[in-house]
Amino acid sequence: MKHGLKLSTNPKTVIYQILGTRLSNIVKLSERDFNQLINDIESNPLFEKIRNEKIVKYKRFPKTGFSFNFLGLNEDISADYTPIDVEPILKTKQETIKIIKKIGIEKFKKYFLYNEGNTPNNELTQKCGISIDEVKKIVDLLNEMAIRSEFYNPSGIDIALQVRYNKIASIEKSDKDGFVINFFSPNSARGKYEIDYEKLVGVKDRKIKSFIRKIELINTRKAVIYQVLEKLLYCQERFLNTGSLEERRLLTQKELAKEISVDPSVVCRVLSNKSVQIPSGKEIPLKTFFLNEKDIKRNLVKKIIRKNEKKLSAEKIKQILKEKHGINISRRSVAYYLSELNSERPK
Repeated sequence: MKHGLKLSTNPKTVIYQILGTRLSNIVKLSERDFNQLINDIESNPLFEKIRNEKIVKYKRFPKTGFSFNFLGLNEDISADYTPIDVEPILKTKQETIKIIKKIGIEKFKKYFLYNEGNTPNNELTQKCGISIDEVKKIVDLLNEMAIRSEFYNPSGIDIALQVRYNKIASIEKSDKDGFVINFFSPNSARGKYEIDYEKLVGVKDRKIKSFIRKIELINTRKAVIYQVLEKLLYCQERFLNTGSLEERRLLTQKELAKEISVDPSVVCRVLSNKSVQIPSGKEIPLKTFFLNEKDIKRNLVKKIIRKNEKKLSAEKIKQILKEKHGINISRRSVAYYLSELNSERPK
């Protein structure tokens, strides 16, 4: 299957093509295609059936939420490179935000964003005091935000780097819970699908069982992304607190993959072209969180140079590394790092 498949052209056919295969295929999907896939799954009558029968419900991941930056109505031009008529989208967005503010953020989160109780639209009109058309506008906005997250929360990373990033979440410091993850996509903020397997025992319909397997595969990608972010919060706490790259701990993608029990290639795919906003307000690629032994040694050499006004020899730096940091390294390696650092200095 080719990467970057356009799901919206023939949703049902594409869903069965993708979900009938392996996790690696669903991990390869772009954020837009993955969210389109979720919307297509949830628009299937079978999904409504299994939710009404309490077989499936939304279950948020711990210490996660939804970023409400969109309420500020950031009207920056989309980072999406497909032609898009911005004006009507912004107009519709403004109208819908007024409705959300009218019902209040708490009701919006309870009945629209998370909707763990699966309250039907006709009941939402009574609970929120709005018309069915206004309910539909909110639902449509959430679906639009999920698929076009690059428009509503565009990446600020320089596109001259030849990589288009999807900003998937904002990592924020909470007084109560420490670091929390606020997703930009409503689909991610809702978490996974919690499946009641006891109720499935009595289900004989093969279509429902096949549909559940597809949902499980979507769950797996969501869980892997969450587990990666959760581990990064713990392993790189000092970096997140300070915003200084030099405070990153030794962490490789292979080590993280082992901790969450997935193949390293899956972690590599999950990290690809994704970025997050850290507490300092800076947006960084997810790969920035990872540091190997070479990076650690190189950064220590850089720190030693900064702390000493006079020029140090490679041999002297080697001794400092051993005495103060317990790191044994050859003089040749130190000289190599010095050469790299010198080449980075502005001429």
